[in-house]
Amino acid sequence: MTADTLPRQALKGIAWGQWTYWCALVLAFWSYRYYPPGSIRAVLVLTPVLPALLIAAVAYWVYQDVDEYIRLRILHSVAVTAIVVAFGTLTCFILEMFGYPRVSALWVNLVGWSLFNVQMLYVLFRSR
Repeated sequence: MTADTLPRQALKGIAWGQWTYWCALVLAFWSYRYYPPGSIRAVLVLTPVLPALLIAAVAYWVYQDVDEYIRLRILHSVAVTAIVVAFGTLTCFILEMFGYPRVSALWVNLVGWSLFNVQMLYVLFRSR
């Protein structure tokens, strides 16, 4: 791929992947809230897994098709996301030990995915 076509296609892939993830997340929440327990509800609740795999695949494809500088920026984005998610889970764990209500891992997951996608979009915008 040429340098001028990669960011546009990569931005589209990340944006569509994020949009699909949020739509699947709304569908999962809706089905968890309104469907009775059963196999259909379980499948609908698990639908955000597929867009999450799509987001990871797009990030991998972008990583494979860029130069070393942008690869370094992508790895930096992954490291920052991992640190934020690790700090978030540790904070939730400590707060639970002090008696605060349990926070769903969904919120830590949403923050992690959103932070990673914002950083990826920033890296790709800067590379143009």
